Amino acid sequence: MLIAGIFGSKGKLQTAAIINSMLASQGEKVSVVDSARFPAMDGSKIKAYIAELEKNSVDLLLLKIELADIDRLLSDDVQFDILIYTDKAEDELDFEMKEYTDKVKRIFSLMADKGVAIVNVDDNELIRLLQGMRHRFITYGFNTKASVTTSSIGDSVFKDGFICCLQRSIPARNGQIIEPQEYKLQLESGEFDTHNVLAAASFAIINGIDLNNMDGNHLI
Repeated sequence: MLIAGIFGSKGKLQTAAIINSMLASQGEKVSVVDSARFPAMDGSKIKAYIAELEKNSVDLLLLKIELADIDRLLSDDVQFDILIYTDKAEDELDFEMKEYTDKVKRIFSLMADKGVAIVNVDDNELIRLLQGMRHRFITYGFNTKASVTTSSIGDSVFKDGFICCLQRSIPARNGQIIEPQEYKLQLESGEFDTHNVLAAASFAIINGIDLNNMDGNHLI
């Protein structure tokens, strides 16, 4: 079973919903846990829950966790295969910079040895904090250096489709090399945040999902 975490104060709900929709189109079984809805949950209960999901052949556990809940929910033996960090540093106004830095480092210390981190390259402060870390990073955003970006802007996105661009070759988790290409996604409402769509698309791409061959290419 793949274990993935989405961290941050913004974007978790929508990003998780898009990922769930993408994997459901592939027939995958997904369990989504939101720390805000389980105030009594702690690290030991998370481990027991993981064991139960594995017994039931769940393909993906997606944990949505706020920075403030990290120490309560996560023990060192919970290892993430994929981490998605949705916030920008300025979004975390409840934390002093040192506390923010410590929590970000704590998050990434929980990645498996071959784990992949999906991060917003438009967040200069976060990118600075991640320099020197040994894990593989997939970046998304509007920056020209982003692994995954978009050429879609404005209201036409919802009529003509959202164009997601993979700008360089990346290895998927199954070893397949995904070559640069464009994916066209149909968004069913105007309520999508572009960064959330890009984060979810990055997740799908590194898991070998061809976004052009999903069921109707529609997102929730």
